[in-house]
Amino acid sequence: MKLNLRYAVVQGSMRTFLAILLLYSSAFAQRHIKTSEDLGGATNIRADIKLGAVNLRLGGVRNPDKAFELNYAYQSDQKVPKLMYEVAGTDGVFRLSNDKGQTSFPLLEFDKQKDSVDLGLSTEVPVSLRMAFGVCDAMVDLGGMEISDASFSTGVCSFDLNFSKPNKIKCDNLSVKTGISSVTVENLSNAHAKSIEFNGGLGSIKIDFGGKIVTDCDVRVKTGLGSVDIAIPSDINTTITTPESFLTSVNVAGFYSQGGGVYRSTDKKGPQLRIHIESAMGGVNIRSY
Repeated sequence: MKLNLRYAVVQGSMRTFLAILLLYSSAFAQRHIKTSEDLGGATNIRADIKLGAVNLRLGGVRNPDKAFELNYAYQSDQKVPKLMYEVAGTDGVFRLSNDKGQTSFPLLEFDKQKDSVDLGLSTEVPVSLRMAFGVCDAMVDLGGMEISDASFSTGVCSFDLNFSKPNKIKCDNLSVKTGISSVTVENLSNAHAKSIEFNGGLGSIKIDFGGKIVTDCDVRVKTGLGSVDIAIPSDINTTITTPESFLTSVNVAGFYSQGGGVYRSTDKKGPQLRIHIESAMGGVNIRSY
């Protein structure tokens, strides 16, 4: 009789444990949004994306008829992300946002459970892109798209930006504004941008101007406290202006000095790449390859 009683107690405890585990699992189960929309007659897209705590992958759509393709995973106990696409005349307007990580103290949100977002935007029409991140890991590849202009704003973020293929059109302006971030940019010449701006707070910025430059480009890099590393192909007609401050160490390799913190490539023709760097404190390393 004692044995049966002990078995009943254990069995009851196990049921209670399983019930608690089920409730816990349900509370933190993931929900998925998987959707896409046709262009719907739009001849250009304006995309406005505001995401807090998120793991993001962004690139071109797989189906060229689509304005966007989205696969979004989030915790079931969180608010449903907001998504909208509508066509007004010839403009396709795309908006995506969540409420995670919108805080004045982003470091407190660093370990917060992040939404997972895989987003593709059209490769067939010009895209004007505005993106703001809170606490994130973001990988953005705009190669092979038609980017007319783009801006990125990050909080606490690891941000990788790539133009793995040439932009199909010229980009008027590309800007990246960071808070406490590690930023890596690859194949930036493929952006075909007329103007590029990096504004960094605390962290590191690594820029590679690989690809093919097709238009004169003015680049401004401004940092507070951190490091700037820039790599430039040797065949690009380049002028670089570096900071002259005892708080910033500057190392330039592969360019000749004109004095006053100005460096140039030797005897190069073609589109001009003009880079102006301002750094309050940190290190600036520039090399030709």
